[in-house]
Amino acid sequence: MKLNPKDTLRKVGLLFAGFVLTYALLRFIIHLADAFSMPWIYYAGTALYGIAVVALFVAFYILNGFTLGRTEYAEEDLPDRWTPEKKADFLRKLPANRARARSLMYILMPIVVTLLLSYIELSFLG
Repeated sequence: MKLNPKDTLRKVGLLFAGFVLTYALLRFIIHLADAFSMPWIYYAGTALYGIAVVALFVAFYILNGFTLGRTEYAEEDLPDRWTPEKKADFLRKLPANRARARSLMYILMPIVVTLLLSYIELSFLG
């Protein structure tokens, strides 16, 4: 599969823009908590970021066919308790669901990087 440089640049741009937005929002939450001397604003904001990470990760896992990789499924790989119609439906919808799962990564990755930078900032920089 040959990568298109324009598509790659667009994807990197989307990830960077998502990171800038999520990091700016976290810094705004921190500023609000500091300005009003209400640490619960910071705790609530970071808790919402954490909940978003968990929810997006679960959605990614489910949409990606209950795997983190690109495992290809055959009908015999699916649970025996599923009916043949359910297996065929799952296999038919899997490519579209995986495309949706990949698009979730443009939201999930910037939030994870933002939380990691916040952790590094708190733990090692002061």
